[in-house]
Amino acid sequence: MSGPAPRRRRFSRARVVTAVAVAVAVAVPALWGAGVTSAGPVARPAHHQSAPADPDEDGDDGGGAPGPGTLRELLAAMTGSAVADPLDLAPGSLLVDREGEDGLTLSWALLDTDDGRWTGSADAATGRSEAESTIKAWLAADTLRAAAQAGRPVPDTLRADISAAVRASDDDAAERLYRALGGDASTARLEPECGVEVSTSRPGWWSYTRVTALDAARILACVRDRAPEWPGGDALLADLDAVTPDGRSGVRPALPGVVAEKNGWTLHGADGWNVHCVLAWEDRALAVLTTYPAERGVEYGWTVCRDVAGDVLSVS
Repeated sequence: MSGPAPRRRRFSRARVVTAVAVAVAVAVPALWGAGVTSAGPVARPAHHQSAPADPDEDGDDGGGAPGPGTLRELLAAMTGSAVADPLDLAPGSLLVDREGEDGLTLSWALLDTDDGRWTGSADAATGRSEAESTIKAWLAADTLRAAAQAGRPVPDTLRADISAAVRASDDDAAERLYRALGGDASTARLEPECGVEVSTSRPGWWSYTRVTALDAARILACVRDRAPEWPGGDALLADLDAVTPDGRSGVRPALPGVVAEKNGWTLHGADGWNVHCVLAWEDRALAVLTTYPAERGVEYGWTVCRDVAGDVLSVS
């Protein structure tokens, strides 16, 4: 079995922005004197976080000429563009290191779950792939919605299936939920319930629901945000925050607070792997969809997810 194809190295926009931020910290004293120093924290966690502000809000510590007081302002002064948040960039303009790698089809989207802004790869809203097990989060949520709408409790058997499908990515449990919901009628409800219109390449199979990276981010964000409306929603959110180790991408430790995570991974024989990583936290949701040759194994896909998340979130 041959190993993964060599990675083609390139400087991504995200890494360039991060490098500029470091350069700013070094160059600021020469540009603005003692008014702004590099003593403040520059290297920050890889999750979404506001840039640290200067101790004096107007950017002047009283001992020198006024200057920019936040990292975004420093970036604006150095580059003419305050790109400290990837959501400031149009889709397709933030390039990640793994993009264009031989044999790898990669699409990703980052969504602001508060205001709906998003960015991502050039095909984030158009390139579709089978949803795989990422759709199980919706099947679980739709089960709760159906019970609430009917004014009845969720039977213990279905509650057990929800937990198994989400935490352990149990296919049989997901199939029972899907059939109880009317099969493809459940995925069709994504449009009225979450504003996401999906298609399918194989009717009657939940895993063949076709989504874009932006769809995947919006679906998990919808599940996370709407679950509290329905009885059992808090338990579902706990399940999404506690997937078993074999279903984790490795991105979760870099994110703050409670995280909803539902990934999908399937080997389609000679057609290769689909490995998809979808996470929602605070006011963000990230989806990374990958397809690549079978011989590279599932860990290759998890590594791509982590690398893309590192590139994208390093400028958050």
